[in-house]
Amino acid sequence: MNVTAIKVGAGAWMFTGVVHDVLSLILPDDPVLAEALRASQLQVGPFSLNSASLQQGISLAMGLAMFAVGLLLWMITRQLPAERLRPFGIVALVASLAALGLAIAMIPGPPMITFSVASIAFVIALAAKTRTRAGAEALQGAR
Repeated sequence: MNVTAIKVGAGAWMFTGVVHDVLSLILPDDPVLAEALRASQLQVGPFSLNSASLQQGISLAMGLAMFAVGLLLWMITRQLPAERLRPFGIVALVASLAALGLAIAMIPGPPMITFSVASIAFVIALAAKTRTRAGAEALQGAR
């Protein structure tokens, strides 16, 4: 496994999460849509929620979750040897491809770029050959 490539993919996830949350906080809302969401109440069990607050909360939580995924992947690369990273790389690739598919279908723009970068990075990481312990021992024995 190519650890550097995994870190690039993890960085793409973190970057996407941070930029998503920053933009959701600073970009102006459509005034008509914002008013309609504020006027709409949603009953969830005993709670009555303002739809605008609910939408904003879910959006911010999504950005935080993307950042957390990237950070966890980055931390895993520091804790495990490269030959044990493959299962994490596979999950990261599948998640990145799914997010890329959603971005292409529903969110054209920057997420298509960042999740393309992440997907390519995880493909590179998974395609890289790592020297396994058996391979290293065979090399030592040949000398």
